[in-house]
Amino acid sequence: MDNLTNDAKYLLISMYAKYLERRKDENSKKEARNFQGIDFIKENIMPEWSAEAILDTCFELKHHGYLSGLAGNNTLYYICLTTEAVAALELKFKEPTLKERIESVLDFAAKIKSIIPFA
Repeated sequence: MDNLTNDAKYLLISMYAKYLERRKDENSKKEARNFQGIDFIKENIMPEWSAEAILDTCFELKHHGYLSGLAGNNTLYYICLTTEAVAALELKFKEPTLKERIESVLDFAAKIKSIIPFA
């Protein structure tokens, strides 16, 4: 994650937190990694960001292998966290329980958000 901008770290961590919540709710791994498209992310994860900022950040995450998605018509479709992203974040957040891991992820997201000038 050291090769990402702070806004990309923030979006990735926010998506990972949603992934963990979905897993806690017993969604399958595949369902938990699915974030559909830019509109879904804007509505459910980043309502304070513009669609353009989300798209740009998603392309950054895709470039670094943290997201998959199909590019077309100036957007991304079928956006999913990659298993590589989940694995990298599991290594970063090693708390013993899912509840503690979610709390740690949310704390980290708050710290990253505090240093992003526009978030």
